[in-house]
Amino acid sequence: MRSDAGRRWALVFSLACVAGCASTAAAAQPRVTFNIPAKPLKSALIDFAVQAGASISTQAAAGCAPTSRPLRGRYTLQNGLTRLLKDTGCGFRLVDSGAIEIIRLPPKKATRVVVAESPSPAALVDELVVVANQRLTPADRLAYAVSGMDGQKLSAQGLRDARDLALAVPSMTVTNLGPGRDKILLRGLSDGPLTGRTQSMVGLYLDDTRLTYNAPNPDMLLIDMARVEVLQGPQGALYGSGSLGGVLHLVSRQPRPDRFEAWAEGLVGTTRGGGASTSVSGMVNMPILADRGAIRLVLYREQLGGYIDDAGLNLTNVNRTRRAGGRLNLKLDLPSGWSMTAGGTAQFINSDDSQYSLASEAPYTRRNRLREPHDNDFAEAHLNLRGNIGRVQARWTVSAVDHDITSRYDASLAPPVSLLPGPAAYDDDDRTHSLVTEGTLAAADDDRIQWLAGAFLARTRQDIDLRLTRLADAPLAALSETRHDTLDEAALYGEATLPLGRAFSATVGGRLFTSKTRVDSRTSTPTGPVAAFKGALERSGFAPKLVLSYAPSDTALIYLQAAEGYRSGGFNTTGPPGQVFSTAGQSGPDRLYAGDELWSLETGGKTALFDGRLRLRAAAFMVSWKDIQSDELLTSGLPFTANIGDGRNLGLELEGGYRLGRLQLGANMLWNAPELEKANPAFPARGDLNLAGVPHQAGGLTAHYDRPLGPDLNLTLDGRYAYVGHSHLTFDAATAPRMGGYATGRLALGLTSPRWTTTLAVDNPTNARSDTFAYGNPFSLRTTAQGTPLRPRTLSLTTRATY
Repeated sequence: MRSDAGRRWALVFSLACVAGCASTAAAAQPRVTFNIPAKPLKSALIDFAVQAGASISTQAAAGCAPTSRPLRGRYTLQNGLTRLLKDTGCGFRLVDSGAIEIIRLPPKKATRVVVAESPSPAALVDELVVVANQRLTPADRLAYAVSGMDGQKLSAQGLRDARDLALAVPSMTVTNLGPGRDKILLRGLSDGPLTGRTQSMVGLYLDDTRLTYNAPNPDMLLIDMARVEVLQGPQGALYGSGSLGGVLHLVSRQPRPDRFEAWAEGLVGTTRGGGASTSVSGMVNMPILADRGAIRLVLYREQLGGYIDDAGLNLTNVNRTRRAGGRLNLKLDLPSGWSMTAGGTAQFINSDDSQYSLASEAPYTRRNRLREPHDNDFAEAHLNLRGNIGRVQARWTVSAVDHDITSRYDASLAPPVSLLPGPAAYDDDDRTHSLVTEGTLAAADDDRIQWLAGAFLARTRQDIDLRLTRLADAPLAALSETRHDTLDEAALYGEATLPLGRAFSATVGGRLFTSKTRVDSRTSTPTGPVAAFKGALERSGFAPKLVLSYAPSDTALIYLQAAEGYRSGGFNTTGPPGQVFSTAGQSGPDRLYAGDELWSLETGGKTALFDGRLRLRAAAFMVSWKDIQSDELLTSGLPFTANIGDGRNLGLELEGGYRLGRLQLGANMLWNAPELEKANPAFPARGDLNLAGVPHQAGGLTAHYDRPLGPDLNLTLDGRYAYVGHSHLTFDAATAPRMGGYATGRLALGLTSPRWTTTLAVDNPTNARSDTFAYGNPFSLRTTAQGTPLRPRTLSLTTRATY
């Protein structure tokens, strides 16, 4: 790898050394301020979880005393919950660092609260506390469409990255170009599956850090996560530009000052007809400075065996991928109830080759003249402060992100400029650096009017080097472009929720924003003049949000929402010699592409029935999208961005879960009709193709069962099924192959004890090889039918030791 990667690894291991030298002395638990009046027990427990920042399973609370004691003051989590549950007939179990399970006590123990520390496979939380609206709130009380799952469910269902997650979330689509190269789409809102200069459709966050601007998904490994939240629909009011489809929020487990804990995990796997896969990972959580802080360190390294053969190069299993990384967080409790969290994350993905095949060759086979490696290296550092200013909750975050992506494509078959016959490589090196700071003030949890106000500042710098090289005895740089982009963003935003009486409430919010983009590009060939371009573009506006909700009980919610999302415009600069960029919008490609905006009207409901054993969520939505930005390909295969026209989408989402004793079932479905309603006359789109890259139907089923085999041994069974409907690759009438229409799944059997967990799993058990993504190389797309098959049947064995 590049020397940059070596320096980043040196930083990671230096931080690990610091953590290893830290004191591991026993520490008292941190204290939290609680303010909970006497009220129905289940409602009090949910308030406790919100104020403690934990998720909770309250199913057993139905058999406890109906009313809680009041709880006011500063307590540790255990002491506070013990006081709240006293004389109720219930105790609790700490499932992990961010989840609590309420348990029913036997009659002889009903006068005292029992605390259990050992994990229980059955203790999957049913009240997931999320921060999707930038405040800790139970998901079932949010008047938004939000899907979430805790770390236990991620592990049980074998969800290791965003592509796996898309098989469990009905509205989520992830392209399949390869690890670190994919695009995330939500709710059928697609600007096309290709990645280029447009800003992302979905905001991607790790804790409080925005991970990307217009780069592919960095494909963070979902390891040691407290939960994952998927907020569907435009989120311009709170999250700003680049959240037209929604937000994917990864919430990592935070350092625990109350205990030392650690685990180590290993995985071995084999893919039918492919190479072996391996993975090692570990976590250490160490208290430091008595009761004032802790350090949490996560490290991992994995290899995914290849399964694509290249007949032209006489190579097998060419698409082997290695992913390695780590995460370090330090948490300190400061005076006056404030806390500080600081840390960083680094991950490096190295793929030996791309993963598409050709229809003209045998299954899982293609014929190239060059290998097509890809690297996606990501690093971030952050500092977060939280506390109270009087009764107002305050938060301030600053983060820096460094994202470096390099890709090579075999351009030998159809190079974008005229070359002598022979191998030709197109290299794309994209380096992004961003600095973001954001602060919020929010009302106290028990205020009648709930409000939040925030300010946002960001600068993003992107350096792009594109190069076409004829690889002969004397390599020749036939085409090159160097481009520098700078984006400055600023915003003020907020929202307030007002009770209207009779269980109705209204939320009004919005974001006042401004941005400025500057571009400097130079394109050259060996014989022609240098084509230089400089440009600047500014945009200001206001993105509103309106919500009306009705909550007839603690277990039911109905809402109506209107919200806007937006993206800023930009400039096209890439092209072969003599490429003409239009300024009139008639002949295309245009030099300038405009910003786009999207309005969504949504109505939905959530309910919990049969003492919480059955949970249902439904949402119907209608979307109007103007001046859709889309990354497309010139006839030369080089990328450009176009405003392709106006679109709309109508859809229905359903999610549900049912718990019957030790059996837990889940189901999700999406029906939608995304379409390009009015095409730009300058763009050759077919009106019958609808929005590209997203299916009309998707759905899935999950099942989890566990039973004890002895006092310290449990058997677990997990199953997952997912169906992804048909779609077309692009809007372009000349390059719109059909793809999708496949089903896949996973089966797993596990044995769990207090210290050991072993899981045997099979992914894609039917060995389906359907085309998940009909694209791999932009230069041969118009001449050869490309496809990306599902990874063949893969058998894996995972073992984890907990300390």
